[in-house]
Amino acid sequence: MSRKRILVAPLDWGLGHATRCIPIIRELLKQNAEVIIGSNGKPLKILQQEFPDLEYCKIEGYDIRYSRSSSFAAAIIPQIPKLIYSGFNEHKKLKGLIANLKLDGVISDNRFGLYSNKIPCVFMTHQVGIIMPPVFKWAEYFIYKLNFSIMNKFDCCWIPDFEGHENLSGILSHKYPLPEQTKFIGILSRFKKHEPVEIKNELLVILSGPEPQRTVLEEKLLNQLQELNLKTILVRGTPGTETELKTAQNITAVSHMKADDLNTAMMEAKYVMSRSGYSTIMDLAATGKKAMLIPTPGQTEQEYLGKYFHDKNIFYSKPQSDFSLKKALLDIENFTGLQLNPSLQQMEKAVADFLALC
Repeated sequence: MSRKRILVAPLDWGLGHATRCIPIIRELLKQNAEVIIGSNGKPLKILQQEFPDLEYCKIEGYDIRYSRSSSFAAAIIPQIPKLIYSGFNEHKKLKGLIANLKLDGVISDNRFGLYSNKIPCVFMTHQVGIIMPPVFKWAEYFIYKLNFSIMNKFDCCWIPDFEGHENLSGILSHKYPLPEQTKFIGILSRFKKHEPVEIKNELLVILSGPEPQRTVLEEKLLNQLQELNLKTILVRGTPGTETELKTAQNITAVSHMKADDLNTAMMEAKYVMSRSGYSTIMDLAATGKKAMLIPTPGQTEQEYLGKYFHDKNIFYSKPQSDFSLKKALLDIENFTGLQLNPSLQQMEKAVADFLALC
């Protein structure tokens, strides 16, 4: 029987969409599928580094621009026409990819144009309901209905979370009704918990997200880290860039780490500091590490997740504008971290069912 050729295509906003596709790709390969990676920019570089032998194609991103001063929402709303146009372009491009690459199926992580009536397609997301800023709260239900209609164009919808009350995404995926073809596939992480582990560093800082806010946070943290003289590994979140960053002796800065190396660095750090992106939350759940979370300013999903876990005394979280590392180190002992033993069985079954469809 010929191997099924599956396109895996993560969105290019931040790095989390790409990193959570790593366990999906591993499982596809384990189940004897041929995987073609479709993305661009940093997400494509990450997946090429993890899977250098796999075939890939470039699928243009949504080219969303941000600024240092305006909020995430204020930056996104004027660019909605560009988002819609990009979705149409994706859908049009997929028709050619199906023929040229002889595809049997597609797994799209939040790329809403990658659906087809010719082959089975999966849409993966943790945001069925999208949180709007207060001034646009009135539009939240209409955005959900639009998102619902997009998800309904796909043969399967995968939510990387648990279905019941004990879940990680909160209202993002548990507030509104879901399409009939939705499956909760458990959390997706490229990491595993290793014990016992010798603690070698006080702090592992993982930077990610859109510019210029990635750089803004990097500059802020470097100043505070140098003052406190903590032994720190700083993963800059700039894969494919080897620009040297001059730092104090207590800080080791690298542009990027492959999954296995970052897994080890996370286990060997006393604390982790990162954005409060959902993929990072899943990685923290898989490793059981305590963390300090700093949401990207104005990004409602990250602000919600930061507060959600802070209020539950699971992860310490503060806004970027008034984050103090000295205070965070004092307060973090009051937070538990997530002590889960996640299983990949739900994801493995979802992949098997999808390949059967193909």
